[in-house]
Amino acid sequence: MDLGTAIVHSDDPRFCYAGHDENGWGEVSDEEISEYIDEEILAEEMGIWMPSSVPYQDALALGLGPLQAEELELRKGQANDCLEKLRMALGHKAIIYRQYFRSANSTWAGTRSKQEAQRCQLKIDKCVRSYQRARSAMEGLGMDKATLGSLYQPISPTELSIDKEVTEENRFGQGSDRLAWFWRGNNASQGQDDAWIDEFYRVNWLKAKARWNRWQEELRLVRHEMGWTINWFKYHQNEWERRGGQATRPGHQAYAYQQVLMWGRFVEEAEKNFNGCQFIL
Repeated sequence: MDLGTAIVHSDDPRFCYAGHDENGWGEVSDEEISEYIDEEILAEEMGIWMPSSVPYQDALALGLGPLQAEELELRKGQANDCLEKLRMALGHKAIIYRQYFRSANSTWAGTRSKQEAQRCQLKIDKCVRSYQRARSAMEGLGMDKATLGSLYQPISPTELSIDKEVTEENRFGQGSDRLAWFWRGNNASQGQDDAWIDEFYRVNWLKAKARWNRWQEELRLVRHEMGWTINWFKYHQNEWERRGGQATRPGHQAYAYQQVLMWGRFVEEAEKNFNGCQFIL
């Protein structure tokens, strides 16, 4: 089999910095690398070529279709496990920030809390790298783009921030909050046997329900305001018609007639713009 076109996944460098610190790896010079090029690689240390390492069409031509389907199911399980571990790690990091880091009353306690948070960050980055490998493999195995775009989306560093529902419960601007996609999809609430996770989903559900109720209330008010606006324009139109009918001077009559036309145009434009909005008169 010709592996000249084999696909090798490269980890996202945005999630690799912490991993280097964890292992204590430093830069290796070219001379040090050349010493190991000709050495024999042990079988237990050799990388395993998977069907996802071969381009999709080439693998089909080689008769690897059943193996591709089997690996695809395994990669789905790997991605789901990584997402579950990622949610747990993010939750534990938030707990550390709330219970230990913010309430530390000494330098020793603060340093230890920072170390705990750094260890959690290492786990988070490791989960993301593993998830990205699984996602890249599923993409190479021919998974449809709709599934990748809905259940297995890319993860960005901005989505890995500590949830402010834990650290800043009473902050302003919560009306536009939105959970990252991996909290909302892919059976995120199932299989999580952790009290913090249960509380997290409960609080977010209650806040989402409150935002929905507030939005419904604002929608009803806006529809009423549309009707009130039209009625206000009609009131002024009728009022100037009354004044014009009572006026005795030609100038007053002309001005009243002009006002009637102006408020009439306002009524027409409002009804035209509000058409289809189900406004309430």
